[in-house]
Amino acid sequence: MWSKVSTNSSNSRKLCCNVTLVLSLLFLVILPSSSLAQELYKLIEQKAPANSFVGAYFVDVDGTVLVEYNAHKLFTPASLTKIFTTLLAWEVLGPDFKYTTTFYIPVGSTRPVIKGNLVIKANGDPSMSVDILRQNLKKFKDDGYTRIEGNIVVDNSFFSTERWGIGWEWDYKNPYIDALVLREYVTSFSANDKNAMALFYGGQVKQILTSYGIEVTGQVIVGKLTSGYTEYISIKSAPLKSLVDVANKFSSNSYAEQIFRTVGLRLYNLGSTQNSIRAMDNFVKRLFGESYSYRIVDGCGLSTYNLLTPYMVTQALVYAYKNHGGLDGFISTLALGGKEGTMEKRLGDIFVRAKTGTLQGVSNIAGIMRTKTGRLIAFCIMVNNFTAPTYTVMAYHDEIIRYVWNNY
Repeated sequence: MWSKVSTNSSNSRKLCCNVTLVLSLLFLVILPSSSLAQELYKLIEQKAPANSFVGAYFVDVDGTVLVEYNAHKLFTPASLTKIFTTLLAWEVLGPDFKYTTTFYIPVGSTRPVIKGNLVIKANGDPSMSVDILRQNLKKFKDDGYTRIEGNIVVDNSFFSTERWGIGWEWDYKNPYIDALVLREYVTSFSANDKNAMALFYGGQVKQILTSYGIEVTGQVIVGKLTSGYTEYISIKSAPLKSLVDVANKFSSNSYAEQIFRTVGLRLYNLGSTQNSIRAMDNFVKRLFGESYSYRIVDGCGLSTYNLLTPYMVTQALVYAYKNHGGLDGFISTLALGGKEGTMEKRLGDIFVRAKTGTLQGVSNIAGIMRTKTGRLIAFCIMVNNFTAPTYTVMAYHDEIIRYVWNNY
């Protein structure tokens, strides 16, 4: 009897210890929290650049908040804006969307002479280049055409005539926005010349045709496609996912801005600033509600009018992770630490995909990382209004990120 009671008591004590251990482990997993959060607060505050304004938000993709520091305050996001632009396009256009650039000739044209205009119309392909044009325009020569008795007409009517974004600095090399652009020349023109890129684009087409021995008797003009024309060449871009890769990994302002305008074109039939902002506003309200304060007025983040919170940026990434393919979907368009784009020389010792954002006095980073224990953490650190060298602020970001990687 005694032996039996003793065994039961021993088992009870073991069970109690096991339960305590399990609860302790659960506490560590579910509530990382007070000690980790306190240490992160200290790190954020004590290492912050002098007189700067700092915000941070770290959350496990399962919903556990690790730290929030000025997380609902508004900051200048710089190129973190691209996360919203490209995520919006991912939903509206889809990752398999392709841009189309079309060359039209008069119906009934017969070799060797095209009697009438050559019309070019496109919907904003940011990846078009002179080399791509050259490869495709060879078709005129291969088909036996030697002469075009008319003008080269560039139809850029899918986009509005707003060539720069709202709030862009005049002394920066801003990308020129139009329905037809050549990626090598996007920073070569003034926004005051509304058809500079279109005319240059048409001029490049004319030069290429001439190099193939095809005479063009007319001029390069801006106009519209009319009836009586048929499609002759159709050039498709790479899928949107590949273009978003460029926008996010290499922080291409031109790609992001062209994509932003394309969303406005798709939803409201004109690629204008206001149509694109309208699309963004509806998207943000769907994610964060009617009253959450923010402002986005361009697609690339050059505008100093843009305002976002660390919470917004982080939750947008969590949304993308959960709704668009996990780490292999939208999140894969962010640069891989130590290997790609703007992250090539940063955080190569851990797994992280991130987007950076930099302007004068602005240095931000946001992304998703896998911690040492395998947890997936979405995060955003925003630092505004500093005078220290930007590289020191980037080191500050990285120290915070590594601390979370190592301690959660």
